[in-house]
Amino acid sequence: MDKNSPNLVRNVIEKLCSLAHRGATTENERIAAKYLGEFVEGIGGKTEEQKFTTSVTYIYEIWWMIGLLIFGLCLIPYAKLAAFFIVTVAVVSTFLYLDWRSAWVMRFPPSKQSQNVIGKKAGQQVLPDPENKIILMAHYDSAPVSLLYLPSMVEGFARSLKFNMVNLLIVEIIAMLNCLGIARTFCAWAAYIYILYFAVQAVVTGFDFFKKGYTNGAADNATGVAVAIKTARRLWEKDIPAWDFELVLTGAEEVGMRGAKHYFKQNKDALKKVNTHVLNFDNIGAGKIKIITRTGSLTPVIYDGPLAKTALETAKAHKKYADITTGRWHTGDFDSLYFQRAGISSLTLSAQDENGLIPNLHRETDIIENLDFKTVELAADFASDIVMKLVGTK
Repeated sequence: MDKNSPNLVRNVIEKLCSLAHRGATTENERIAAKYLGEFVEGIGGKTEEQKFTTSVTYIYEIWWMIGLLIFGLCLIPYAKLAAFFIVTVAVVSTFLYLDWRSAWVMRFPPSKQSQNVIGKKAGQQVLPDPENKIILMAHYDSAPVSLLYLPSMVEGFARSLKFNMVNLLIVEIIAMLNCLGIARTFCAWAAYIYILYFAVQAVVTGFDFFKKGYTNGAADNATGVAVAIKTARRLWEKDIPAWDFELVLTGAEEVGMRGAKHYFKQNKDALKKVNTHVLNFDNIGAGKIKIITRTGSLTPVIYDGPLAKTALETAKAHKKYADITTGRWHTGDFDSLYFQRAGISSLTLSAQDENGLIPNLHRETDIIENLDFKTVELAADFASDIVMKLVGTK
């Protein structure tokens, strides 16, 4: 592809959306990775694929946790200590998993290969001791269609999460009382009720996926990929000493940001040695662009580093960015999570509607016809201006 093409954003999105989906670890995700390599080379870059092993979908991981929990509850009338141990493992693992921490279920089958696509400026000499580094990041895989992401469900996600956390604590108390021989009849009946409750949760989690499969992923996240690539092209065309600009397009984000996690683990020592900033793009298909300043489900993740501050200053300094404001997101999370938790200056740009929701999120309506290309192009301009201000050239 010609790097000077005026339709770069549209070309990237249309090419990715020509695939029915880009589900993590699928053949379509691998095809999408090859497409992206061609695009990056077409804008003056060189690429490499960073392969890693990941779960196929978060749905299977949730089923593992629910299955273990139900198994432990089934043992309550028959094996007190074993029931308590298994329920405890399930509860602790669930808390860790929902807070985006390492949990045992992440290593359970089925698992397959995914890949990140890493882009650098072609012909660029590796800086022996780069003073500064900017990573432009976006995931290119598409999500499973899920009932959990109906707008009505997303609006009540925080309440639902708290409700389920309370229920998990109650289940742990039930298992403990039973283990101590206290109110065993009550514990047995309560266990049966919770077995039914969690079985329903398992059905709801996977119902739409096995009925409808994956989304086409136009907004989530062909838009973010297009913005990242266009921003990279602009930066690679400039001569900015002492700054290393890298494009990181991640796979398996919809499994729990696995591509970003793998990239972080492989490079964290090097990233911490220099002045690193991670600018992530996710879901910029419709609505108003938001500077995401707070995420996290159980524990908050606050984005208040140099990159976030520069974004806020940039939005205030330009009339064309007057509608860009701060936002929060607590239904799932973004690839920037691992870097921000490690103290690396990070930020995600996303788009939300007037209710603070991401339109068409994880639904079959996430198609190219529902995109607002003006929003996508504005995000690319905004990202470029943020970086230029950060590096001191604007």
